[in-house]
Amino acid sequence: MKKLLLVSGLLLFFMNIVSAQKTSKWTSENSFIEWNFGVALIDDDGFPFPGTSILWGKTLINDNNFIVEYEGGFALPTLVTGKIGIGKKMNNTNLTFGIRPFPFHLYTQATFATQKNGYWITSIEVNPFGTKSRISFESKAMLTFGYRWNLDK
Repeated sequence: MKKLLLVSGLLLFFMNIVSAQKTSKWTSENSFIEWNFGVALIDDDGFPFPGTSILWGKTLINDNNFIVEYEGGFALPTLVTGKIGIGKKMNNTNLTFGIRPFPFHLYTQATFATQKNGYWITSIEVNPFGTKSRISFESKAMLTFGYRWNLDK
């Protein structure tokens, strides 16, 4: 029950922030394709299991450098995945926090090494429900690296 309340509270928090930002003008809207690879810790001993994903998404940034970001796509071994997050742009770095609905994880993600056609990303994710949860695909944590190609430039 505590976990359900935690997740519900986080969702309400994100929805309130996003709706509060609707009055702000988005100064930047960037679509992207992202390829990730990484490992998930899938059992109580922390056995690393490899995975990969291809996602399509959008990053919205307002004049206060507030970020709303969402993405969805295909993954192995889970077949589908996605993320929704909020954050802050600081110089050339975007730092976001959010929820991956499936496999369920809370994440923090950072961009770095901006290139002409895109930039590198990394994320650290944790599952608050434990390894026996099917909604998390029995993963207790994930570490991913990837590259995003800008579609708008």
